[in-house]
Amino acid sequence: MKKPLNPQPPEQHLSRSLPQLSNTPVCHCPVCCSCRAGNNRKSWNTPCPLLSFIVPDKTVRPSSMISPGSQSLTPDITVSRKTSDISPRSTVSLRSNCSPDVGNVPLSLVDNPSAHSFISVDTRNSRVRRSCPDSSVKRSSVEEDSPLLSFGRRKRFRRPRGVPTVQFHTHLKTMLGWYEEFDDAQKNDFLKQLLEISNSPQTHLLSTLMAPILHANCPHNCTDILYWLPPSISLEILGYLDVYSLVECQKVNKYWYSLSCDMKLWRNLCFRPFYRLGAKVASKQLEIFKSRYGYIPWRQVFIERYKLQQNWLNGNCYVRTFEGHTQGITCVQFDDYRIVSGSSDKTIKVWSTRSNTPWAGLTLRGHSGTVRCLHLNSNQLVSGSSDCTIKVWDLAEGVGWSRSRCTVTMVGHSHTVRCLQVGIGVVVSGSYDHTLKKWRLDTGECMATLRGHLAAVLSVQFDCNKIVSGSCDNTIKVWSFGTGECLTTLSGHNNAVTCIHFDHSRIVSGSLDTQIKVWDIKSERCIQTLDWASAEGHTGVVRCLQADTWRIVSAADDKTLKVWSLESGKRLVTLREHTDGVTCLQFNDLKIVSGSYDKTVKLWDFTKS
Repeated sequence: MKKPLNPQPPEQHLSRSLPQLSNTPVCHCPVCCSCRAGNNRKSWNTPCPLLSFIVPDKTVRPSSMISPGSQSLTPDITVSRKTSDISPRSTVSLRSNCSPDVGNVPLSLVDNPSAHSFISVDTRNSRVRRSCPDSSVKRSSVEEDSPLLSFGRRKRFRRPRGVPTVQFHTHLKTMLGWYEEFDDAQKNDFLKQLLEISNSPQTHLLSTLMAPILHANCPHNCTDILYWLPPSISLEILGYLDVYSLVECQKVNKYWYSLSCDMKLWRNLCFRPFYRLGAKVASKQLEIFKSRYGYIPWRQVFIERYKLQQNWLNGNCYVRTFEGHTQGITCVQFDDYRIVSGSSDKTIKVWSTRSNTPWAGLTLRGHSGTVRCLHLNSNQLVSGSSDCTIKVWDLAEGVGWSRSRCTVTMVGHSHTVRCLQVGIGVVVSGSYDHTLKKWRLDTGECMATLRGHLAAVLSVQFDCNKIVSGSCDNTIKVWSFGTGECLTTLSGHNNAVTCIHFDHSRIVSGSLDTQIKVWDIKSERCIQTLDWASAEGHTGVVRCLQADTWRIVSAADDKTLKVWSLESGKRLVTLREHTDGVTCLQFNDLKIVSGSYDKTVKLWDFTKS
């Protein structure tokens, strides 16, 4: 018998001895230790002191497994190098105070073959096999994971064994008898508690069995809510869906398909802000469909508008280039079949969009300076120039382009006419002389002069109630159209305000500081700023912009045009075709026309991709 190793401090963990141990674990007797038999587990507060590990010719026991104060235990075990088997009749002297249930263990109990389990070790599969030879116990063989080799391994899940079959049927019959005696409330409470302790196999079986029972006496499509509602209410519900959800509804069944194809739904989609077209473009589109089908197929109308919007969002367009000016383009206007451009070469050119020729069909000469601004109103063209004059041109088709002429010249500004807009019988202009003027369109008479800006006026726009202007004094002023009184002044830009656009509730402005700002007219506050840092904005001077119900289109000296969401301020797409700074633009729902310092005019057609 070899002497036991000196006990080590209890805090030394078993993992320090693991690399030194072999794969031959020996467990203590399950009869002698409550931790192995599963009895009184709560009272076991220290690691089992009877666990030992056997290496060839040496017995190694982790001393950390011995509780403090307990007597050193040394099993006398015979080991064979060839078979690595432990003698089943080896005697072990055990004396421990490790558990209240395990005290002095008599040697007769340990040495008695009828009470002591035989322990064998299989090193090939690292399993401990234990069998009990007691004739009073039914012979069985149980394999358990080795304590050493299962160190750090997840414990295997074992299903509950249940009760014997005869006992199960007896219990089941008793429980069914109890259940029949319950009233409805008691039965409900019983089923609730039964479901709480049930696992997934039971809930799955319950759902499978209940499905045909729940709908046994129901009519056809009992779960289809739209089938049982009146069609008017069903259409009202579907009217709240977006186009993608409405298309998915068409895939449910035939009834849902018939509801989803109702013309009222698609008509309402066509008039939502994101798909709504301008009055002129919309009326022209509806006339084409009505002449083709005899009625307005709103679903087909919406499909065409949806494709158009997708082209805008993805930047899919066909670009045409018009060349003819000898210097940079300063202003552009267009209608259904022509484009008009002004240039620093003091000329105005008219281009036909119906023909494939890239050259101008008409050139208007009359200004003695750079043509800085244009407005095309039906067959009337109004132009402003650095020669301080405003001219009205007649472009009526009946007259012929070759006979187009200047009909009215307005003189009154003392410096360059930088911006203008035409209304019903009225022209409003802004100039480098710091003033705005109202003119009669037919006679050219100056009706009023608005003073208030401290520097050149670069941009102007008006409606029937107010005039909005931007200036080199970094401010935006709102004027009363009737009285000419300045109503408010908006400050926020760090440089000159080069372009503005407004509607009934907000003003959009661009500046030399490369920023685009959105202002709320009622609160007179800036509600959004679009720049490079926040929204991947322009990196050069913003020269021009225009907005409609859902988008902003801007152009700048960085040679790009950008399309923005008016509501969110998100940049939707960037258009790059010009080789120099973009000075001017105009757009409608179908196309954009832009001019640049590169002496070209470009048409971006989003109906073709």
